[in-house]
Amino acid sequence: MPLLYGPGQEADSREDWRDQDVEPGYEPGYKSQTSSTSSDKNALSSRNGCRTNTQDNSRTVQSSGRPGNSVCLGVEGKEIVGTLDTKSTFPSAATPHTGSLDHPTGAAGIDREELVRKSCTSSNTTLMDTPHHAIPLPVKKYSSRFYRNLRYTWLITYHRLNILCLLPSLLSMILLGTVGNPRLLQRPLSTLAAASSANFLAAILVRQELVINALFITAGKCPQWWPLRLRRLVAKIYHLGGVHSGAAIAGTVWFAVLSVAIFKSSDLPTGTTRNVLLSITAILDTLLVLIVATAEPHFRQRFHDYFEWCHRFAGWAAIALFWALFVLLTIVSSEAPNSESLRHLLKSSPTFYMLIAITVCLIAPWLNLRRVPVTVEKLSDHAARLHFTYTNVPMCSAPRITDKPLREWHAFASIPEDSGKGFSLLVSRAGDWTGRIIEEQPAYLYKRGWLAHGILHIAPIFKSTVIICTGSGIGPVLSLLVGAPHLESPRLIWSTKNPLATYQKEIVDMVYSRDPQAIVIDTGINKRPDLAQLGYHLYKETKAEAVFVISNKKVTRKVVYALETRGVAVFAPIFDS
Repeated sequence: MPLLYGPGQEADSREDWRDQDVEPGYEPGYKSQTSSTSSDKNALSSRNGCRTNTQDNSRTVQSSGRPGNSVCLGVEGKEIVGTLDTKSTFPSAATPHTGSLDHPTGAAGIDREELVRKSCTSSNTTLMDTPHHAIPLPVKKYSSRFYRNLRYTWLITYHRLNILCLLPSLLSMILLGTVGNPRLLQRPLSTLAAASSANFLAAILVRQELVINALFITAGKCPQWWPLRLRRLVAKIYHLGGVHSGAAIAGTVWFAVLSVAIFKSSDLPTGTTRNVLLSITAILDTLLVLIVATAEPHFRQRFHDYFEWCHRFAGWAAIALFWALFVLLTIVSSEAPNSESLRHLLKSSPTFYMLIAITVCLIAPWLNLRRVPVTVEKLSDHAARLHFTYTNVPMCSAPRITDKPLREWHAFASIPEDSGKGFSLLVSRAGDWTGRIIEEQPAYLYKRGWLAHGILHIAPIFKSTVIICTGSGIGPVLSLLVGAPHLESPRLIWSTKNPLATYQKEIVDMVYSRDPQAIVIDTGINKRPDLAQLGYHLYKETKAEAVFVISNKKVTRKVVYALETRGVAVFAPIFDS
């Protein structure tokens, strides 16, 4: 049964989601009925006046004594119901409409007065049940705000994995630097190089699509009869980015130690060879520090293109220079008295094999670079659907695509086509690149590497779930619902502006075909909802085992925090790339 909020409920003032930028292009706040046109006013019926009678039942949307107006809209027999209320903070759990209050006609130019007439007389339209109170959010866990933030912000699984990767390296350095014999800087250069390259290998492996897929497939095989606590722990696999950043920082610190040892070494020959070694070492240090610095979350978010270029090109240069440094150091070692041959030193060096593995991981995706045809279906000025036929896709997988291979890459969740051949991607205008794709509608794009599984791939390990998404976040959700038809349908909350006008009828129909009770909230006629409150209500009402959130960074973090601090198991992207 779709949820409506009861009279007089107000949002938690400490966690008001209404001011969040849920989707680019949204206008904040609520469009009051007083600003609507005369056609709109005619289209608005009183709560007691908008009825539908079918052979099976007769339902009425009633006001419960609360000031407000109800608008009933219908298109081609589909339910399109919106509730407008100038007093209540909460919107109704409304299904989409075809136009905003400022425009009396929808995307297809259909008059809203006609929509109301069709909706209130069509035997195929089912109105919402009488409003009722939502289950209130409980008090947050832990009375101390500091401890609560420590637990649910600073010590999330991602950061704990980060620390887990850093801690052994730091402890080893401290022990070897204080009580070790020989001390840290007197250790063989080959040993320090191996420690650095091992961490870099771990950082790169965990970002390799084939490794990611292996981990997600393994986690997705977790049977539902396992204890819920264990399944929730397994589902945290998507935090593996913490291993990437932690290992990369550890590798950089180990290389800094190696650099100091090289500069202090008395075993290096004098002259040109020494100068070359010191120069390569200094340049490598600069590149590694630059890569780590530009990956800082605030910089990465504000200057994402620069972060991506630095990560790619500085990373390639760093690996090439690491190879040069390793080979030169090995040659110098082979020329020492009583030393083994160069070939033997290379074969017996762990660094040699780890650098080979790193190089393979970097090159392999580019060997799979292809220019593939694409059909761009422009849904609106804000969204487009990209259709590909070069392969079929598994559930919840995402290809990386671009029109400029050396400049930028973008990953989008794939939606399998109903025909079983090919897939589509739902793209919304969120920057220069997506805007260009929507407007220019290219005939070809480039794809690289392999399809990588996303967070919703682990949803089937739970017996029941609630999924909260906003805007084009419906794409990953449809990837799950269409790609896993055998899955017991999760309960869905989709908050977006003008769903029919923005994403068209086919997308909305796909949503309702997978979850007939889906709550679709049109923020074009409603205030932006308290998604945490709404999600918690469904979580308790359906006795769900987990909640998934697919939205932008700001909304995701606030909803996840609001639910996790109330004891709800929440899973959401962590925006670390």
